[in-house]
Amino acid sequence: MKFQSFIVPFSRLLLGLTLLGGQISCQKKADQSSRASGPEPTMATELLSNGLGQFPGALFQAQADSPIHWQPWTPETLARAKAAQRLIFGVIVVPQQPGYQSVLRALSTDSKLVTAIHENYVPMLIDGDTSREMGLLTSVLCAEVKRPVQLPLFVWMTSEGAPVAWTPVSSLSSKSVSEVFNQMHSTVSRLWSEDAGYVMKNGGLDQEGRRNRMLERKAAQLNSENPKEDAVSGLRQLASLYDTLSGTFDETGGLFPASALELLATSAIQPSLPADLQAKCLATTRYLLNDLLPSPMFDPLDGGAFSSRVGKSWALPLFHRDCGSQARAGVALLSAYRATGDPRALDKVQGLISFAEKSYATPEGLFAAGLVTEANSAAWLWTVEDIRKVLSAEDAAWWIRATGMQGLGNLPPEVDPFKEYFRSNTLGLKKSVAEIAAELGQTVEVFLPRFQAARDKLLSLRNSRLGSSKKDDCSHAGSSFRMVSLYAAAYAATGDAAFREKAVSLLERCQASFTSGPKLRMFTQDAPASIGAGRAFLYGLAIQAALDVSAITTDGRWSAWSDELSTTAAELFHDETMLRECPENANLMALPVTDLVMLFDDSSTGLFSLAAHRLAQAGHPVVQSLRDLVTQLPAYSVERPMLYTDLIQASIARHFEVVLITGADLPAEMKLAIERMPLRMIQRRAGKKSDAVPSGAVKVILGNSEPTFVSDLQSLQRAVLPVTP
Repeated sequence: MKFQSFIVPFSRLLLGLTLLGGQISCQKKADQSSRASGPEPTMATELLSNGLGQFPGALFQAQADSPIHWQPWTPETLARAKAAQRLIFGVIVVPQQPGYQSVLRALSTDSKLVTAIHENYVPMLIDGDTSREMGLLTSVLCAEVKRPVQLPLFVWMTSEGAPVAWTPVSSLSSKSVSEVFNQMHSTVSRLWSEDAGYVMKNGGLDQEGRRNRMLERKAAQLNSENPKEDAVSGLRQLASLYDTLSGTFDETGGLFPASALELLATSAIQPSLPADLQAKCLATTRYLLNDLLPSPMFDPLDGGAFSSRVGKSWALPLFHRDCGSQARAGVALLSAYRATGDPRALDKVQGLISFAEKSYATPEGLFAAGLVTEANSAAWLWTVEDIRKVLSAEDAAWWIRATGMQGLGNLPPEVDPFKEYFRSNTLGLKKSVAEIAAELGQTVEVFLPRFQAARDKLLSLRNSRLGSSKKDDCSHAGSSFRMVSLYAAAYAATGDAAFREKAVSLLERCQASFTSGPKLRMFTQDAPASIGAGRAFLYGLAIQAALDVSAITTDGRWSAWSDELSTTAAELFHDETMLRECPENANLMALPVTDLVMLFDDSSTGLFSLAAHRLAQAGHPVVQSLRDLVTQLPAYSVERPMLYTDLIQASIARHFEVVLITGADLPAEMKLAIERMPLRMIQRRAGKKSDAVPSGAVKVILGNSEPTFVSDLQSLQRAVLPVTP
């Protein structure tokens, strides 16, 4: 049958319908007889209307007015589906991924489809960001049906939370959303009506088989026997993957390469690494910056960065952004600035911070994730005539030159093979403001107001094209912790005390707002654990942020809090074989979901791996059993380093460590220099009696080399690296 490619776990049901019609008919009669003697279906009043409005989160709030009676991912919804004797029709989305809004809109505006949903299912909307185990599970389900990971995911499941059929769906597909739903619905609803008991039974069996396969895959995972050597091999492989002709990493997808850039840049100045490898990483970092910084991946109008691209060129972004991606890109660019001294990288970071503060700051003094605005790409593109209509002839001339616009468009054929955007241009600032000013014979101070005025005119026009969009004012823990780390990295790189103040102030708000006792929560208000309880990933971000602030302040309360968070995480997420992503009280599917690969973001294991090293050096060692688990490096990370850059970075930090141990009465300039060292790869702590550090000196440990002692700023910089490029 045509749906078998979509519904692999349902193959037994489909085969039964095709070949064993008589037997199914008997089973149907038996099942109907059984159901007739059981309790009657009961529809709870909560299922008769949209139930999302009472729950926090931008996704739920944005869909609270949908005509579909969406229900949240909670035990209560499962219980109500069971009482109603219905399957659940679920839609899993990750709000930071584009496309979900148009898919949900297509569902809600088709009245016949809405009726079919209400008459046959309990509709459930699942946020794969906050309920992160569900977002990660989409990769497992897509793999089972031999489809690439794609969101949103339509999934039909039993009231026990067992998937029975699913398919990824895209607003960009040649098939309409309604067509995809109706094809699946016609099969699933018929199977359910003919033999609901069989569907429930097989759904449970498939779920148990899935659980066993996940455990077997984890048990069979090969870990490196020589993590030090393999981390170096993976790093070399990553540096070699960059194709200087195309300007992209070879065969590595279209996401903004924040993690790869951070690993390469930090390794370029990691003094305990082999000198030739440092040089290779530095060269690749420079190549990447030269291709990336002038590209349209950075918006010259508002300063934000786009999260991914179309095709293999940076010339055409996918025009979507979120707060977390801005912060990740900023930290990576600051690492690159430390390594190369390229002022363009710092300029882009300042634009990112300004954009994030304008776009994602919430009234609570925290940060939202940000609702992805979906708009036709044409609204973001420009013709030369557009520019000339808005700007004066003189200003239009330098703007067109500086952004590389062309009369026939500047999109290369490989990203627009069908000339869909003929004569259209993306905007990437290929020249700095200083370069443009110099060409015009003006100083930067004189030219800057003119540049800003031109930019503001174009931004106003683009905003009118895009139309108004609802701002996300829901404070989001993950985004807020990401911004803490960005502020901390900005202070370390620039020495601007305002960034340190912002980092400390924001972390204090995070600690007050996103904690419930010793545990973390995703929102500032309480929510059911299945929606709002902190997952392992959130704990990893929080520990990282606390350690980052501890590094720039030498304030012991933040390293102490990171220790408390790691202890709580060990209690919630550690078992014998894996770092579980979801706490037990929130895991409605009861599947052993772990986060080892960088699917949507950093992996939880990667965050904990680096945190375990940093905590140990700060005098707060992680529970041994958890440390042994998260510090393993998969053997296949050498062949696929882009998927494991966070684990490789943690391994480099661990096996090629740089540790600064400070003595008493350290001069102020030395203390400041240590606070401004790179945050994550260079560890620092106050000396103990056993360290035997003389007063006013610093003990420097580089890998396996003999420790050295320095007592002045110049010697410290020579021993480690310059504080500023």
